[in-house]
Amino acid sequence: MGANTLLLTGNLDTVAQMSCNPAIGGQAKGQMVREIDALGGEMAINTDVTGIQFRLLNESKGPAVQSPRAQCDKKAYQFRMKHTLELQPNLQLFQATVTSLIFEEGKVVGVCTNLDIEFRGTAIIVTTGTFLRGLMHIGQNRNEGGRLGDFSAKTLSHSFIEAGIELRRLKTGTPARLLGRSLDFSKMEEQKGDVSPTLFAFHDTRDPQDLFHVEQTGENRLGWSPSVVNQVSCWMTYTAPETAQIVRTNLHRSAMYSGEIKGIGPRYCPSIEDKFVRFADKPRHLLFLEPEGRSTNEYYVNGLSTSLPFEVQLDLVHSIPGLEHAVLLRPAYAVEYDFAPPTQLFPSLESRKVENLFFAGQINGTSGYEEAAAQGLIAGVNAVCKVRSQAPLVIARHEGYIGVMIDDLVTKGTNEPYRMFTSRAEHRLLFNHASAELRLLHHAQEHRLISGTRLARIAEKKQRVEEWCAHLEKARLNGGGQGTVADGMRRTATGNGEHPPLPPEFLAQSIEVRHEVSYRVNYQGYMLREQRQVAKLSDIEKIKIPQDFEYLALRGLRRESALKLAEFRPYNLGQASRISGVNPADINVLMVKLAAGRGGELPSSIDKV
Repeated sequence: MGANTLLLTGNLDTVAQMSCNPAIGGQAKGQMVREIDALGGEMAINTDVTGIQFRLLNESKGPAVQSPRAQCDKKAYQFRMKHTLELQPNLQLFQATVTSLIFEEGKVVGVCTNLDIEFRGTAIIVTTGTFLRGLMHIGQNRNEGGRLGDFSAKTLSHSFIEAGIELRRLKTGTPARLLGRSLDFSKMEEQKGDVSPTLFAFHDTRDPQDLFHVEQTGENRLGWSPSVVNQVSCWMTYTAPETAQIVRTNLHRSAMYSGEIKGIGPRYCPSIEDKFVRFADKPRHLLFLEPEGRSTNEYYVNGLSTSLPFEVQLDLVHSIPGLEHAVLLRPAYAVEYDFAPPTQLFPSLESRKVENLFFAGQINGTSGYEEAAAQGLIAGVNAVCKVRSQAPLVIARHEGYIGVMIDDLVTKGTNEPYRMFTSRAEHRLLFNHASAELRLLHHAQEHRLISGTRLARIAEKKQRVEEWCAHLEKARLNGGGQGTVADGMRRTATGNGEHPPLPPEFLAQSIEVRHEVSYRVNYQGYMLREQRQVAKLSDIEKIKIPQDFEYLALRGLRRESALKLAEFRPYNLGQASRISGVNPADINVLMVKLAAGRGGELPSSIDKV
């Protein structure tokens, strides 16, 4: 966007280091990475050119919930991303730990660092990950740090508290890393990558030179052409009865169950202790052995996160088929850290308490690289918009998973690490991963987030998709007796007929256009129903609520709702309706009052909602 930007980090050598699993994507996360790519983010392309295994999840289910996932070369991903940042115009990197914020007249105006150097800026974006008063646990052993071998930001929390920002504690964890040559893969089941990889970036609308070099400098960047060639395998094994016995016997020694950890852990990525306690009826649990890269023999044990003492971890690992003689390179551990409940933010991710201060990532209570990247992108765009006195970028719930996530965070908050799932999106049928850049084109255009040539290609692609959808709905089959070509395609999709002959001109279109047209044609009825629901609800989203609205003075509004609304300060009636504890009767009272302020006028479809 052309803004003069500084990135401060405690260690430049660990920029983009994957602290946990070296994988990108997964259910709903894969769709979110494609949305990041549609809005100019780097995660998708960085994943594609450093990926070592690609898989499309939910392939047997409908396209709406199919999600790409890739295993990456951990170091290649990290080094390429750092190089990309170094080559980015208007961005300066600098190594220093931020120790406090500088406030003036209710606004943040800069930061202090451990080097006694102050940096001034018009807007500040805080992305602390797990480093904010980070504390690592291995049994009774505790070490300060945001991840093993790294530092803890110990003083920055005081600046937030001083500014009136509430902080709480969360917990996450990571499993041990094993030496590959010490593993017996003959006792495991091999999991290969897809023969036809599903990539994350929209390669059909970008310039080929975007992959490996920057045209202005001619510098080559790390990476390889994404393909099926040289994909590596992952391996599956299961816990044994002995594993369960070891966990149960030593449960009192786990930092999670001994009371050492106060923070709440992720429900959807539980530790092995949690699995055997919460799912006591399960005789075993699935584990994945995933390589950390092409140039290392280190393996990640997906599903074996724990905070048990190291000697117990050894027994635990050695009880698992194929891992009897495994050598541990790094221990598993839990990390506890500060986060700021995200209901303290506007939908732009700017703080409600301090002007020009934006929060993104795990400080907002989320878990995962993809969730953090999406928030970082939105916070970055909106920081520039704030500096330029422009309207913020707010993605609606019906436009994409990024919109669902941010609305969930700022409206409902979270008491545990938030993870994106397809089930969180009520309009997920509209969010197939291949449509991301078509859905979000207007945002990319308005904020100039991608190049003009790519914008033009996306607009052309969108036009071709819409034209072919309309054409196939009109073109008749066999003189018209069997309906349209689109009718024939839908019959085929439900197993009620053979695939109709398709026009040669359509078959000559790119595979991306053909797939999107087929998706829209096959799911036309369902998508129209979703779009009608979106249209019905859109009017309620248009009714803005003044930020100084006196909820407690409004007669007829329940006091519980008035207190909730006064605390959250929703920006429109739609957001107010999604706040926990606010019921439809409260919304009606609020609607009448707002209508009176508008001269008694409400949008025509409000009575239908």
